[in-house]
Amino acid sequence: MTKEEFITTGIEKLDNLLEGGTPKGFTILILGTPGSSIEILSKQLATTGKVIYITTEETEEEVTETIGRFGWNKKNIEFVDIAKKYSETVLSGEQKRVSVYQQRSKIKLKELIEIGSSGMPPVAKSSEDFLAILSNKIKSSDSKKIIIDSLDFFLSQYSQDEVIRTLHAAKISNLKSKGALFIIMTKGIHGETFERKMEGIADCVLELEVLQKGSTFERFLAVKKMRNYAKKIGIARYTIDSDGFVLEMIERIM
Repeated sequence: MTKEEFITTGIEKLDNLLEGGTPKGFTILILGTPGSSIEILSKQLATTGKVIYITTEETEEEVTETIGRFGWNKKNIEFVDIAKKYSETVLSGEQKRVSVYQQRSKIKLKELIEIGSSGMPPVAKSSEDFLAILSNKIKSSDSKKIIIDSLDFFLSQYSQDEVIRTLHAAKISNLKSKGALFIIMTKGIHGETFERKMEGIADCVLELEVLQKGSTFERFLAVKKMRNYAKKIGIARYTIDSDGFVLEMIERIM
């Protein structure tokens, strides 16, 4: 493939590990164990090219603060701040609970018994459909990079089948637009069967892991899958320093 058929990750040595970057139209699943600093990698991926960054664990303000701390470029990032929307929904719901409780606390015991209430009253869920927001944004995107950080949030709000269906549609949209769709997910918390399904959907699977050796820890990034490019499978040791995510030693696995 020529250089024009790849999209750079924005990390030179990661592009080298992938022998050029990610092929256009690829969906890339990035799995990370706790402590692997996957959240730093996801932000660094967003600092080159035209990017849509869908953030669920941190607000836009928190993400841009980290990007600024590393001195990375954030000019071309369009944020979809689901983290903020969700926080507002939770706070709004809690305020409704408090308001209803305060009203009921003023009701006389006899009236309370007649109502048949006990404990805190239920509160209707928010009408905000975060999975629909994700799907519609990806379908209408003209950006060359889309980063979902992270899938963990959607799996806490929706069934695995609903999430899988949405990601299948997102993959088709990304293939048509010849972009790069990065999906961030914590490894080992959603079940082995679901992880296998996600690895099946993805064209490329990167896995970050932290191993303890004596009193020290070593971080490794493995390219577990690269559809139609078997020779790209490899592993590299990495560190996190003032420049961010830095790959050190690369080893091919033939």
